[in-house]
Amino acid sequence: MFKKAKKILSVTLCLVMLGSTVIFSDSFVDDKSTSEAVKDSGFLFKVDGYIFKYENAPKELKDRYDNTCKELGIIPNSDSEIFVPMDEMYKYQKTYNLDDSISTYADFSIYFHNTYFEVTGSKNYKVYITQYVGYGHETSGNSVHLVQLLLKRVGYSLDADGLFGSDTYNKVRSFQSRYGLNSDGVVGIGTWNKFVDVLKL
Repeated sequence: MFKKAKKILSVTLCLVMLGSTVIFSDSFVDDKSTSEAVKDSGFLFKVDGYIFKYENAPKELKDRYDNTCKELGIIPNSDSEIFVPMDEMYKYQKTYNLDDSISTYADFSIYFHNTYFEVTGSKNYKVYITQYVGYGHETSGNSVHLVQLLLKRVGYSLDADGLFGSDTYNKVRSFQSRYGLNSDGVVGIGTWNKFVDVLKL
């Protein structure tokens, strides 16, 4: 009888321990997957404003775009888009009224996923941190657009026209100098990662 009681007690204890292990294991997995989902989302920030087509842009905006095109040796395209963040719109109040319907409301959400940025919203694209942006590298397109959005987010005043001219160059150098990077004006892996570090603070 003592052997039978001992055996029943051993089996009962094993079942209790097994049941406890499963419960703890399930709880742990759920907590981990929830925290990983939040961490993996990679959301950095959102920005909104207005997009102007070059041909309809306010004069000051158009003139600045023309100057950048001259610097880069390209001809302005009438369909080129210039994004003006909401808090920069005051610059154009004298020559532009939102009721004029020559601009389109736009917003962008910026995410970072270990080796690349993802931009969603009014424009959707990815930029890998292995891409170099600046003179002698990429000077137009989505990667420049992203650099301009990042510069805006960390405190610089500028529009996102997707062209890497002297204004963007000088602001990249200022950012690099401020955060102890080599201030060569070229956005490479170190500068991309520093943007992420600063934005996650």
